[in-house]
Amino acid sequence: MILLTIDRESLLKFLDKLKREAELIAPVQRLGGATFEQIKDISEVSFLEGNPLSSPKQFFFPQTDELFQFRKGVFSFKEEAEKKRRILFGIRPCDLAALEFSDRFFSSEHGGYEDIYYWIRRRNTLLVGINCLEPEESCFCFLCGSGPFARRGYDLQLAPLENSYLVEVGSSQGEKLVSTYSDFFSPASPGDRREKEILEEKLEGKFSHKRIELKKVASRLLEDGFSGAVIENEFWEEIGNRCLDCGGCNYICPTCTCFSIMDKADRNIEVGERMRIWDSCNFSGFTRMASGANPGENKRDRIKRRFFCKLLYSQENQGLLGCVGCGRCWKVCYGEIDILKVAGEIQVK
Repeated sequence: MILLTIDRESLLKFLDKLKREAELIAPVQRLGGATFEQIKDISEVSFLEGNPLSSPKQFFFPQTDELFQFRKGVFSFKEEAEKKRRILFGIRPCDLAALEFSDRFFSSEHGGYEDIYYWIRRRNTLLVGINCLEPEESCFCFLCGSGPFARRGYDLQLAPLENSYLVEVGSSQGEKLVSTYSDFFSPASPGDRREKEILEEKLEGKFSHKRIELKKVASRLLEDGFSGAVIENEFWEEIGNRCLDCGGCNYICPTCTCFSIMDKADRNIEVGERMRIWDSCNFSGFTRMASGANPGENKRDRIKRRFFCKLLYSQENQGLLGCVGCGRCWKVCYGEIDILKVAGEIQVK
């Protein structure tokens, strides 16, 4: 692996160069917290610790996405418009893991199909990640194997050191990038590498109080099989009663991929567009069929299905845990439903 260093001043100049040649997306500090946005001025880029509340999922799988337009039976697709080159800077390890999950979901692996809308954006985006220095109270990426340092999935990864950043090159595209802008980088010294190793050791120790075995949680769910034989219905009733059906946990989650399809047309249904929009498995209408029958009207079963999906079904279908430990769902939940606490209670059932 190629290891380099770059100081803060050079990093800003490097990003400014990238912004001139591609669409640069990075964390921006707003009144309510940081969000990922397209950068107009390099001074907007935020280097503050902590994960932005919104994940970068929206740049690959938008909340509202036009699939095609139609006019009197003639269809037109917009895929060419999405082939712009992008640089996503400041993505944290947990969100890199979430993108790996989405890559599998939207690909032809595991019996699925390749989603052209997702992959046009994905293949034209370079990922420049930054490791975390301090876990937030809601973070548990270490338990999910998604952080606090990424092991794969990035083109470049930056590890903050005392006076600079250690730059790890993770792909051929990343190698081409640092080669093109080699003036901004210097070779990493053995001291730089050791500083990163010490940082990793310190960070892992900060997760020592969170000792839940997610494999054991999955085995308990598998044993239960949604029957209530192992995990009593009263357990899910209590959690369901706290859920307000707002869908916030789904919309903020970097691995939630459920969507619905709707058509928008004029009064004569001659001109319109087909849209893909995010959906939530917590909504009562999520499982409603064309006949009007709805097997998911029970809030207890809806909340139960969400946890089965995140902690069991995702591993069976995508081979990856459906939770990356970012803690965003707990942050936005008005009912204070903490996925880690729920997992801990399942573990001892």
